[in-house]
Amino acid sequence: MIKKTYSVPDMHCSNCSMRLESIEDDLPGIREINASYHKQQMVVEFDEAQVSEEQILAAVKKKGYQAIPA
Repeated sequence: MIKKTYSVPDMHCSNCSMRLESIEDDLPGIREINASYHKQQMVVEFDEAQVSEEQILAAVKKKGYQAIPA
């Protein structure tokens, strides 16, 4: 398992956080996502054998946000 932190500068409210956390249900291999609009960041714990960082970033973009590795 890998745990990575991403800056998400365009997150503005708790709905944004919940929307990003829903990616956990969309991609296999993600163990947990914690998104904080106060900090404008998201922490993702994932199994690199099942999902790549590129897939996670693409899923974030599909939700309408940009994630930047911190």
